[in-house]
Amino acid sequence: MGRVARAAATAGLLILVAAAVVLGQYLAAPVPPIPAPALSQQLAGLPPLQNVVQDQGNAVSLPDGRTLWIFADTAQLLTAPKFFVTSSAAIATGRDLRLHYLSDRRGIPIEFLPRTAVERADQQPGVSYTAIWPTGATALPDGRIVIAYAKYAVRFKPVVAFDFLAGGLFTYRYPGHGELSQPGRADRPANRFADLWTPQDGPIASPVYSGGYLYFTRCENFRCFSLRSTPAEMADRTSYRWWTGSGWSLDPDLRAPLRFGSGVPGRNPSIAWSPALGLFTMADTSGGIQAAQGLLWVARNPWGPWSRAAPFPLPQCPRGGCYTLNVHPLLSAPGTLRISFATNGVGPYVRVVDVPIRVDRDGTVPTISTAPAGAR
Repeated sequence: MGRVARAAATAGLLILVAAAVVLGQYLAAPVPPIPAPALSQQLAGLPPLQNVVQDQGNAVSLPDGRTLWIFADTAQLLTAPKFFVTSSAAIATGRDLRLHYLSDRRGIPIEFLPRTAVERADQQPGVSYTAIWPTGATALPDGRIVIAYAKYAVRFKPVVAFDFLAGGLFTYRYPGHGELSQPGRADRPANRFADLWTPQDGPIASPVYSGGYLYFTRCENFRCFSLRSTPAEMADRTSYRWWTGSGWSLDPDLRAPLRFGSGVPGRNPSIAWSPALGLFTMADTSGGIQAAQGLLWVARNPWGPWSRAAPFPLPQCPRGGCYTLNVHPLLSAPGTLRISFATNGVGPYVRVVDVPIRVDRDGTVPTISTAPAGAR
């Protein structure tokens, strides 16, 4: 979830059983370490937007080889142009970290997940605002990009509080880079597609498309659940079915927690398919709290069972820790996984680290060294 304002103010049961056996056999096997990265790199806009602060950092690969980056709270408060939006988006060329923000006619980044006039009305700098934050994005075969959002009431006085109000989906169609940010022309934001989730439902996030379904994850109190719908029915909350441990049900009372070999993610873990690994990947910090170390899990299905957690360092993470980890398999060089994270207490800025990774002989458990490259 966003933190810029705070920084500014301060397959059936048998399949499950078989997978569990494989995981259990591997847990006892010794794993030789491999080098971990010692450095990370910062995502940054082109001048005059090179000092923008932001967090989250979802990424979607585009048909023309470019990348759409989506951020939560985004601001430039000390230099011109000064602005604050609760979401933004930028285009980069492939794995390049130089950002071309979607902007208005003045060159100021637009609010990519636009708030309504009512949602903007209570914004008081340093006191409170209503945020629409991205909580994951995925591409559909028809060219649409689906972005999950969470709506929060953010308060700093008399005490700091983040209250979940609602959630749902935005959609976006990439027009092609040649149509973006032409002089005197404003870029278009995403379209608010469906308001789905209530405070009782909680934030349902981390969309990933696979095999004709859109999968989402609901995590709270150190437990996670999987639910899914189809692209044709995703605007209908009654179409969503929950993983029960052996199948899918419309009844949320029958849902079963996801299984993890070790560790547990926070409220909004990042999930993405890795073609290179042939596995789904998940990244977060332990419990989703600010930390200088990330955790990575892999699974054959979005509903797991998920492997044990493999820790890895977050280089250049400040004393306040880092948060909003996102995994980017399609932006990863061979033999690595690119993972982005936001810095807490400095910025925040979004940085990326290319984590060396290999998977065990059964293709189920990631193995990552926590020692910096060259340290022996």
